[in-house]
Amino acid sequence: AEEIRELRGEIAGLRRESDVGWLTERRANEIRGVVTDALSDASNRAGLQDSGATAGWNKGFFIATPDGSFKLKVGGQVQVRWVLNSAGAQRTAYGFENRRTKLSFSGNVFDKSWTYKVKAGFTRLGGIFRLEDAFVQKKLENGIAIKVGQFKAPWMREELVSSSKQLTVERSIVNEYFNQGYAQGIQVGYEAEAYRVAVWTGDGIGSRGFGPGRTNSQNTNWDRTSTNYSFAGRAEFKLSGEWSQFKDFSSVRGSDAGMMAGVAAVTQRANQNIGVAEGTKVHGVTGDFTWDLSGASLFVSGVWTNVDEPGSQSTNPWGVTIQGGYFVTESVEAFARYEYMDYDPPTSSDVARFDGFTVGGNWFINKSMKFTADFTYNFASLATGAFVANSAGFRVDEPGQDGQWAVRAQLQLLF
Repeated sequence: AEEIRELRGEIAGLRRESDVGWLTERRANEIRGVVTDALSDASNRAGLQDSGATAGWNKGFFIATPDGSFKLKVGGQVQVRWVLNSAGAQRTAYGFENRRTKLSFSGNVFDKSWTYKVKAGFTRLGGIFRLEDAFVQKKLENGIAIKVGQFKAPWMREELVSSSKQLTVERSIVNEYFNQGYAQGIQVGYEAEAYRVAVWTGDGIGSRGFGPGRTNSQNTNWDRTSTNYSFAGRAEFKLSGEWSQFKDFSSVRGSDAGMMAGVAAVTQRANQNIGVAEGTKVHGVTGDFTWDLSGASLFVSGVWTNVDEPGSQSTNPWGVTIQGGYFVTESVEAFARYEYMDYDPPTSSDVARFDGFTVGGNWFINKSMKFTADFTYNFASLATGAFVANSAGFRVDEPGQDGQWAVRAQLQLLF
């Protein structure tokens, strides 16, 4: 019996040694597999780099070749806004809206001189995805750039500054009335150290300030051109600073000071393919001045147009805007704006004016998020021509009514 117990012990020991050897071999195989997978993944990554693909985030998500000759950048903008409006005897109205929800694709092909941009936004009413920017641009070595497609013509500076880089919750009422919007055409520009110019011609500018001469060419077919001609030109003069700092209306603490002056002109005649041979003629001029003061900013602009409709009285709508901001802390900016606009309809202009101010502030939460709140008041009556005011939180006044005001609060996210 004792010998049998010893034999059983020896057999158990041999089994344990066998199990340990098997486990050791299995671990070795597993480790060998992990190493093989890691080497394979590293090889794949090296192959990806050799093929010229890089990706990351730099003011937006991108994928590009190492030398930058090909690049695709994806970006977006979300503006969620709350508005409270009081318009005399009318009921007080308030509510939320997705003021802007946009996606953009931009970059360059072949080399950095060939650039492109495609941008579209979901409308506030109905959420329809509508094309905005769609252009190709070629920069030549001598400072000349040629752009063709759909984009904003060189007219109102406030409109040329992105909606994501405005000083207040919304652009001014003056701008909403006279702005150029998106149009199809071709532009030739030239940029030097101290000045830059741009000349555009296309299918028509859809400015509300052009009255019956307004000719929208955004997202239209070639045979729906509604003008005999349409031209716009703009010149900007950099008195100090760098061109890049004039892409917005704020001047943060510690930034460089700078001054820029601009002038622009536009002329067009409505109706070629879809109307009478000779329609309403429009001529307009605008001027502006921007001053960055390293923690403070100032912007002044004025605009005047002449609208000559056959068989009707000629009108001359005009407006002025002055606004400024001041950083009270590193991330909080206070601002104020005054603007005056005379719609000048053929009848009476007493009910077609905006004479008001805006006060408020910005909180720059980080580089991608900004919260803005402000208060706007109109001393005059905007019973006529108020179709431009809804986007700014205003409504059509009743005849003889003035003193309309609005409170606006907005959170913006850029990605």
